[in-house]
Amino acid sequence: MAEAPPNGNGGGHTTVVQAAIKLGQSVTHGLGPQFLALVLCNVMALGFLAWFVDARARHTADVLNQLLHACLTK
Repeated sequence: MAEAPPNGNGGGHTTVVQAAIKLGQSVTHGLGPQFLALVLCNVMALGFLAWFVDARARHTADVLNQLLHACLTK
């Protein structure tokens, strides 16, 4: 019986996805927990910033629509 390749993709070659997963795991294991916490805090801050900018844009659009509606009805 033929022995299966170690990565299981049938060709015996490493795919791009497998290489990316292996690289991600090695980078994650090489970083300290404080740095990973810093990355998590940065991601949360960027998420909050995106939410805030979107909320301000919606508010500004609502105010401008009210102003435009008031100007067009007179």
